[in-house]
Amino acid sequence: MKDLQDWAAVQKLYKRRRNITEIAKELGISRTTVYKLLALNQEPEYQRTDYPCKVRLYSEQIIEWRTNTEFDFNGTRILRELKKLGYKGSISPVYTFLNRLNENDTIISKNATVRIETPVGDQAQFDWSEYQIWVGGRKRTVYCFAIILAACRKKAVCFSLRVNADAIYEAIQELFEDIGGVTLELLIDNPKSLVIENNPKTEEEIEYNPKALLLVKHLGTELNACNCYWPKTKGYV
Repeated sequence: MKDLQDWAAVQKLYKRRRNITEIAKELGISRTTVYKLLALNQEPEYQRTDYPCKVRLYSEQIIEWRTNTEFDFNGTRILRELKKLGYKGSISPVYTFLNRLNENDTIISKNATVRIETPVGDQAQFDWSEYQIWVGGRKRTVYCFAIILAACRKKAVCFSLRVNADAIYEAIQELFEDIGGVTLELLIDNPKSLVIENNPKTEEEIEYNPKALLLVKHLGTELNACNCYWPKTKGYV
């Protein structure tokens, strides 16, 4: 489109008897470009330039990561894995490619959800929610902590007026005691009391809170932080 506009402007100025140097300076183009446009007997046709998409080079791998239940990676996780393979682009082409996959029902449905199943004793999921209830004659914010076993959906809950680190650590220990055992891993969200750093845009390992690591070492389990922006990862709790 720019060539077409430049051609029209050059032709117009040349008809007004402006010299090549003046035309080039006024339009901000080189003298060579002015000569080239003057040599055209008719206006140039606009041709759209198609640039190769870097993501296309990894299309098969992305489809595998997105549709295979063994992986089920979201966009940010896919970007992190692609960078390990040498991808130099941004996340925008990755999401564009994933949107095209979603539009193609033969590849993946927009409403598809992977059902995650784990062996008995393998995983428990931990989270909390807050409620406004009356306590002692006044309305208070009460936090409900919950652990649920991924294999059998057995659940334990406890309540607290606090949601700081000490309250969370105490709740985790109390809930495991209530369930009657400890799973191999505890699937968690990313609060600072448990996870210091979990940036999906980098290749850095997840950095857990040292105090949380001491707790799970004492209990005999391991922390497993969810992928950021992917709440369905711990959909049971």
